[in-house]
Formats: sequence, C-alpha cells, structure tokens
Amino acid sequence: MTAPATAPPPHRRVPQEAGLDELAAALERAPRHALDSESNSGFAYRERLCLLQLNVGGELWLVDLPALPVAADGTSHALDRLRPVLESPERRTILHGGEFDVGCLKRDYGLALRGVWDTQQAARLLGWQKTGYAALVEKLCGVALAKGFSPYDWARRPLPERALAYALDDVRYLPRVQQEIATAIAAADLEEELAIANATVETAEWSGGFDPAALWRLKGAGGLPRPALAVLTVLLAWRDRLGKHLDLPPGRVINHRLLLALSRTPPADEAGLRRAGLRGRRLARHGRELLEVLRSARRDPPPIPEPPARERLPPAVRHRRDRLKEWRRQEAARRGLPEQTVLPAAALEHLARHGAGDLAAVPQLGAKRARLYGAQLAELC
Repeated sequence: MTAPATAPPPHRRVPQEAGLDELAAALERAPRHALDSESNSGFAYRERLCLLQLNVGGELWLVDLPALPVAADGTSHALDRLRPVLESPERRTILHGGEFDVGCLKRDYGLALRGVWDTQQAARLLGWQKTGYAALVEKLCGVALAKGFSPYDWARRPLPERALAYALDDVRYLPRVQQEIATAIAAADLEEELAIANATVETAEWSGGFDPAALWRLKGAGGLPRPALAVLTVLLAWRDRLGKHLDLPPGRVINHRLLLALSRTPPADEAGLRRAGLRGRRLARHGRELLEVLRSARRDPPPIPEPPARERLPPAVRHRRDRLKEWRRQEAARRGLPEQTVLPAAALEHLARHGAGDLAAVPQLGAKRARLYGAQLAELC
C-alpha cells in the first residue's frame, strides 16, 4: 500500500484572477474533470471557501479563492469564466459528497454545478459499508491518504506543503475512484438510480445562518421551564451577534452546554458565572456584558420561538407509510441492496401521502423504479 504523500504532487496554482483564463481553457479541452473545495468551517462565523482543487484531464490545479475579488455583499463573479464548463450538463463534474461544495459555490459565486457524478452517492447505492473518500481511495487505489488536515483553517496563508498535498489528494485519485465505481454501478444496473441521486446533489443549497428556533434542537432545551427558555432565547441571539463580531463560530464563543446552564439558573455576578463554567479569558472579555444580557432577559423576557409543529398524519397515511417501509425492507433484503437504493425516502414519503396514482410525479422515483415496482406500489398504496 502506498504511504501518504508529504509534499504536493506537481500542480498549477491560480493565485490571482488572471490565471483563471488558463484554467478555463484547460477545462474546455479536457474530457472530464474532478472538483473539491476546502473551507475555514469551524474557524469563522460563516465559513468561506478558501481553496478550489481540480483534476482536469489528469492535470492538478489549485485556485486560491481568497485572492479573488469579492463584491461588497460578499459574493464574487471571479469564477464566471469557468461557468460554461462547470454548469454544462453535458460535461461531467466528479465530486465526492458534493452537497457542501455545490451549496457554497452557489452562495458565494452564483455557480450551479451540473453534470455531477458523486462517488459517495454511488458507493451508498451499492451498499458499501465505508463510503468516505479516504476509504474508497484505499479500497480502489491502494493508497492510504494523510488524515492530519481534516479540521484545519484553510484561510491561513501561507499554506504548508503537507496541507497542499492533502488538498490535492482529494482530487488526485478521484477520477480513478469514479471509474472503478462506475464499473460496479453498471454491473449492478444502478445507472438510472445514480443519475437521480446525482441530480439531487445538484439541487443542494447552503443551509447555514442564525435561526432562533434552533433552540429546540439543543439537547436538553425541551425540558426547560418557560422562564429559562426566554433566557436561552436571548443568550442564543447574543452569542450569535458576538460570534459575528469576532468572526468565530458561535459554538466556539460559548458552547451549548454552558448556555443551558446559564439559562436554568442565571447568575447575578461574576462568581456565579465562574461557578456555571465561564472562566479565564472568556470571563474577562465577556462576563460583564453577559451579566447585563441575563439581567435584561429576566427583566423583559422576549417571545419564545414556537417549537416545530408535530404534524398529525391521518391514519391512512401512517398505514401506507408502514406498508411501504416493510415492503422496501423486504425488497432490499431480496436484492442485497440498501433500502434507499430500492426506494428513496423522498419517494416513500410522497407515496405515503399522495398514493401511487401518478408515478411520474413521485420525486426521486424515476422511470426504472416505476416500471419495476409500479404495480406493487399501487397495491401497497
């Protein structure tokens, strides 16, 4: 087995906007390309794409995204010259677990990737147990990839050689991985199912941003009394504002566990903050402001966001869903495939709610599944 590289392989680097013309020309010439990105997720209030890696017909490229011009609203048109290829459904864009890349490229560059072929989606459809990129490279290429830069601030400059090697490895082996998995997909007759899954990846959107109702997703929040929930509502909004000001993820400013403790028993002084778990630099920097926020929350409690509504489904829908799930389980066992390969969750939910009267309208079903299972689905529904 090949050991992980410590120095980056030969590659072309695009350190400024002008170099994108050469990359665009290379994309036009190449029969296929693979793409990945690195961000500063976990190190900034709102993660930003920092590096774009491409394998263009076997030639490796790095685009230094922070060096490209950005508009006042945070968006950029610098990648527009790559758009004719990357947005063409006739050109294959190989990704691995590409929802994040697709969503962030839409958000920051208005770039909607098309022609997506996602190797993780393919591995999942086949029912492979390990579908991470490193596992697939080891399985299919016999290469053990370095693991030291998974949590890393890719906004830092200069980037060390080992970091560049790690980033380039993400596309260095991706075309070969795709070729190997494509053979397995064809042998299993799952090409249409994969096309549907790939089209779903293309629709991915960025899902970040502050949501006051997120308090209901915090473990332990559901059991808080209303006065504590009002305090938690204020604390979450304050933490989000502070995270934005400091350009840090809110969870790194103050973690959820401490917010819940402060909400249950709001301290009245610094000693109380210290007993709750706020100490050191965070106490010195934010303690006084936090005490004022807590006093304000008790003095003038805000409206508490409504909890997510629990939909009460009619008995007929629940019964259809149960029958469909049991049939899917049995069919997956019979074919030796994952349940999602037999019938995706979105299709099952639509059928449970609306029946099988119009199979063409069922999301993520497709013509092949309709042909194979149409009569059974009609009977189940």
